[in-house]
Amino acid sequence: MNHVGNHPSTKNLVVAVLGRRWLSSSSFSFSRASAASLSSWMLGRATTTATTAAAVRSKSTMILDQPFPSIVIGPERSIEPQGSFAEAQAQFLDPDPDMVETLRDGLLKTNMGIVAHYYMDVELQGVLQALKQSHPLLEHRIGIADSLKMGDLAVQMCNNHGVTSVVCLGVDFMSESVQAILHKNGLEQVPVYRATPQKIGCSLAESAEGDAYRAWLQQESKKALQQDTVPLHVIYINTSLETKAVSSSIVPTITCTSSNVLQTLLQAAQQIPNVKILYGPDTYMGDNLIRLLEVILESPDWTDDKIATQLHPHHSNATLQRLKDNMVVFPQGNCVVHHMFGSQVVETVKQKYYDNSFMTAHLEVPGEMFDIAMTKSLDDQGVVGSTSDILNFITRKVQEAATQQQSQQQDQQQSQQQQRLRFVLGTEAGMVTSIVKNVQDILGQTVTASLETTNNNNKGAHIEAEIIFPVSSEAVMTTTTTDDGGKDANVNELPIVPGVAGGEGCSTAGGCATCPFMKMNDLEALQDIIDMVDEGNIKLAKHLPPDRLRGKSIDGMDATDLGTEAILYMRQFMQDKALPQELVDKVTSFRKQQQ
Repeated sequence: MNHVGNHPSTKNLVVAVLGRRWLSSSSFSFSRASAASLSSWMLGRATTTATTAAAVRSKSTMILDQPFPSIVIGPERSIEPQGSFAEAQAQFLDPDPDMVETLRDGLLKTNMGIVAHYYMDVELQGVLQALKQSHPLLEHRIGIADSLKMGDLAVQMCNNHGVTSVVCLGVDFMSESVQAILHKNGLEQVPVYRATPQKIGCSLAESAEGDAYRAWLQQESKKALQQDTVPLHVIYINTSLETKAVSSSIVPTITCTSSNVLQTLLQAAQQIPNVKILYGPDTYMGDNLIRLLEVILESPDWTDDKIATQLHPHHSNATLQRLKDNMVVFPQGNCVVHHMFGSQVVETVKQKYYDNSFMTAHLEVPGEMFDIAMTKSLDDQGVVGSTSDILNFITRKVQEAATQQQSQQQDQQQSQQQQRLRFVLGTEAGMVTSIVKNVQDILGQTVTASLETTNNNNKGAHIEAEIIFPVSSEAVMTTTTTDDGGKDANVNELPIVPGVAGGEGCSTAGGCATCPFMKMNDLEALQDIIDMVDEGNIKLAKHLPPDRLRGKSIDGMDATDLGTEAILYMRQFMQDKALPQELVDKVTSFRKQQQ
């Protein structure tokens, strides 16, 4: 069997699409002619898609008069917010030391650990980053990551760093996943707590929890058999354990992340040539993956030889066409954050930022934003992928610029020009905290190295990184308060997130700022959890992850085990670089099971 991960060419296509983050300058790249051709095709497609979307919305496509808000990260840890939305974000990047000290003492006293998603509120993330640096033990007891990595970090901090309970700062399916991963690693005694006893939902996860998703799986599975194919359900990890369990009872299912979804599809098509991929519930991500295959298939530059050497040794134009034709996407699932990149934002990005900025887009964003970032990625001027992919791309670009400048400074006579790298952040604004930390670390190291090399205080870093939030003024709301509550008192205007009334920091025309569900996690709630653990408060039971599957079975199988099965299949795939044989057997024998 030829495993996708054993062939370096697989990474090359991912690099071409996601920003070439793994390879050196000698690695695969498009020829200039083919890159120009693809860029023209993609940009034209983005224009057409955006125009169509605007017509459907019955809104005129306008370019915003005001620049997007942004945060400029400079040397010596300077932060310069541009615009009220950015000011609202930046004010929390330097947290209150008293708050950090109080949380630090509580975490150390209770031996608690914290895993948090990148999309946490900036105020909360700023404190978490400071906590990691406040005590040697906390460096490994606090982790900020994507939804898959959160579970791995929880296992590590429990096994290696003395953590006896974990606070999961995210939405409910994340706490479910963290708990399931802990249990599968023999850590059933470690409780996982949510920040609030209330339900912390997720628009994307909930789109797969109703009868519509189950009916879709059943219908498409039957269609697959009628078309002489066999169905494999590739489900995005951002779903509940119950959804995974029910899905696995209907059709063979494997979980994916935005980082490994492309590899999963390619390997499934290689190991099961007549496979029919049922992808859900994220409609945008599924459509974007099909669009990616279209780019390759419509480009004359992608010959069979090139596909075999740079994508997968057992794929060709014919097999990619079959994969594309045999892939169906759930039509009714989206994340409220990524859904809000409207036509107004897209047009402004293309007209005012396209030529002088790096473009980033999560795989979950609508097609217009995806097309723009993917076009730029062909020349390593952008990235599409997961939150980790975006963070790694920005980090790499700043590091490359810093290294180049440091090399130039070896010439004592060479004057340095101020260089500003601009990045349009096509995802949730909360991850700016991790971006700021990485950029500040790089610029700080550059300053130190420059001073050691030149002994000249005037030859420090001349690099800035500007993180641009593609939101319009509609995405920020101003509240008016008075010093004493009186009518004639001094009036203060405070820009806050959430923004417009129609969505937490979002507007259908103006882009999106933050996730309303993630904002249910806050510092006060975190402190309350720590206090309750310290006191042994019985109310902690209400903070445990949803337990809808406890004691239940589906078709005679424990529902919790069935829910984690798809996750374990993914983990085995990531380890072995091949789909587990057990899963392959389930897919290929699906027809017999239905008889």
